[in-house]
Amino acid sequence: MKSIRLSLRSVFLFLLLSVFSLAGCEKTPVYEETFFAMDTVVTFTFYEHKENASSLCFSLLSAAENELTEFGGYFICAESDGQTVELNDALASVVEKALYVSSLSDGRYDITVAPLVSLWNVNEAAVPPSEDDILSALSLVGYKNISLDGNTLFLPKKGSGVDFGSAGKGLAGDELAKNLLQNGISAGIINLGGNIRVFGDNPKNPEGKFTVGIKDPFGRSQIIGSVKVKDTNVVTSGAYERYFIYDNERYHHILDPKTGYPADNGIESVTVICSDGALADILSTALFVAGYDLGIDMLDTLSESYPDIAAIFVFSDGTVSSFNAEKYEADFK
Repeated sequence: MKSIRLSLRSVFLFLLLSVFSLAGCEKTPVYEETFFAMDTVVTFTFYEHKENASSLCFSLLSAAENELTEFGGYFICAESDGQTVELNDALASVVEKALYVSSLSDGRYDITVAPLVSLWNVNEAAVPPSEDDILSALSLVGYKNISLDGNTLFLPKKGSGVDFGSAGKGLAGDELAKNLLQNGISAGIINLGGNIRVFGDNPKNPEGKFTVGIKDPFGRSQIIGSVKVKDTNVVTSGAYERYFIYDNERYHHILDPKTGYPADNGIESVTVICSDGALADILSTALFVAGYDLGIDMLDTLSESYPDIAAIFVFSDGTVSSFNAEKYEADFK
């Protein structure tokens, strides 16, 4: 598989819910509604009439969130040494994929990062944690120390745990799309806070593709590029999404499980396109932390099992690298 590196004057990321017709003006959606769920804004867009669409979306969204938060949130933390937890099928599938990517990334992505995420609490923090606290949390992190036997998760130490936050929205997008199709919605877009899931055929595109607009991550408001996708996920992780400023330094929410600090390797954001939503979600975080060189090796390996996979790296210096983005006719102004 080939990777492409190019330089653009101003580059993209954070995916917006912007769907354009290749033929020109987009057909006005028949239904569009927004909910707050999974700690983010979720928007459904359909191009046909469906009776009780609002209640259907709310019901499916609630079911997906309940499945992901069966244990009270997006973390599972051990209350004693050697604890086992029985997972539902959805969470077990997430752990299985996350453990594989953890291994593939040599631990630069690690699903057991929950103690660090809790410690940093970037959404509410104003001051970084102490070095001692970081080292204490790091002692509980290590994907090789946990195991999954069927649906049984083993956690080795009190305080150790797993974090489903890097996969939950991707998994939910796939579940929602499947259930909407089963309930008579033939096509649409689901935007879970920037995780985009498109399904069915775009009624204004002869190939059924949706064109997803991409926004400049460096503060400009215009759309500067797009990809053309069908029945897949487009997921972005970026340093600009959640962060706080302390002593003139930005501390973002994507943590490096090797150092205990926010990942710092010159990457501003990563977008992954893949038909498997949980994998796309996991991988966007994993590639961000792993960096470009290791990331390309990971993508090469994954593309053997997921030939539709593509990724776009945006660097802090304004350069862009892509892996198989030509599959999706990536176009930038």
